[in-house]
Amino acid sequence: MCNLYRINASLDAMRSAVGQIGFDLGVEAAIGNFPGINALYPDQDGVVIHAVGGGARLSSMRWGFPPAGQGKSPITNIRNLASPWWRRVNRDYLLEPEFRCLVPFTRFAEPIAGRRNAWFAVPRQEVAFFAGVWRPWQGERLAPVPGKARRQRTPDDWRLYAFLTCEPNAVVSPIHPKAMPVILAEPDDCRAWLAGGEASLALQRPLANENLDLVERDA
Repeated sequence: MCNLYRINASLDAMRSAVGQIGFDLGVEAAIGNFPGINALYPDQDGVVIHAVGGGARLSSMRWGFPPAGQGKSPITNIRNLASPWWRRVNRDYLLEPEFRCLVPFTRFAEPIAGRRNAWFAVPRQEVAFFAGVWRPWQGERLAPVPGKARRQRTPDDWRLYAFLTCEPNAVVSPIHPKAMPVILAEPDDCRAWLAGGEASLALQRPLANENLDLVERDA
């Protein structure tokens, strides 16, 4: 599963990519001139694109749904859509268009030996998208605390996101044979995902091999 990715494209590049889907991209004031994120790990703040009114908005949210049990880690990757956790506990967040999102990325990583990573990218696309969902949540998550070097668990109102995974294609499977992120490379697929509903879950499928490249291995 994917527990590391980067999004270091410019705001203009993201605005252009969202424009190809058919939306004008608004940006939260807190994001400002987005500097990019070179390495985004679970339980850190990333950005997602979600529908608002007749347009789309780039918003800052925390990567990882609430854990499915005490002492477990936040849920960053969503695989078994038939489970009671998604069909009952989180059904509205999974199916309703209000809670669908696109998670922009430029590259994603899968681990290889020696704590190194292999990096994958969609060729000829400066920005690509994972199929994501988000939800509001109230509770404790790690957050910066003034005067402290490390983040501490802090109660707050959060917006959390995760993205779907699926069987790996032939590009990813030699590195990670269990799963890969669900990548939406076509504007029609992005629109269908944001529209929500049961039928759009059929988009949980591997990206075609020719639409993904292994572009880098950590030294």
